Amino acid sequence: MESSSLKYEFTLVGGPKNVYSFQTVNGISYEITFKPTFYLFGEDSLFSPFTYEFSIILVNNPLDREPPADLKIPPTIAAIFAEFFKNAPQTVIVYICDSSDGRQLFRKRKFDRWFEYYKGAFIKIDTSFDEADGTNYPVSLILKGNNPFRDQVVTQFFSIIDSFNQIK
Repeated sequence: MESSSLKYEFTLVGGPKNVYSFQTVNGISYEITFKPTFYLFGEDSLFSPFTYEFSIILVNNPLDREPPADLKIPPTIAAIFAEFFKNAPQTVIVYICDSSDGRQLFRKRKFDRWFEYYKGAFIKIDTSFDEADGTNYPVSLILKGNNPFRDQVVTQFFSIIDSFNQIK
């Protein structure tokens, strides 16, 4: 459990998706998940067991409107990232912006601002892929600079994105 006046307390719930949860001063509940994604780079890849898809899930919003800007959310998510990576420098995170409501570019901009809290500790590589229907999905690869598989991960990541975009 983390605590500070600059961020919210969070709890490691655990489970297969490595769930962390926190609640804002407005009673809004979030879950941060790190779902194992061993299949992304292929099951035989050296870094496959360390690959996760990151999600931010709004679990409960008691307000009758969009959640307001909250300066404690970015450092809370940064602290959760630090906790998740703490004992595993080989961890690889993939973040694909949800496009279910067409607001994926908004989510990407917000996540990019939040990522400023990670600056220096992590490397973030941004790209995107397109679906056949024309929907564009921003995607980020996040890893530590000292990841022993860094060069292979980055090369293979771009290869996967390029091959996915060529299928269209």
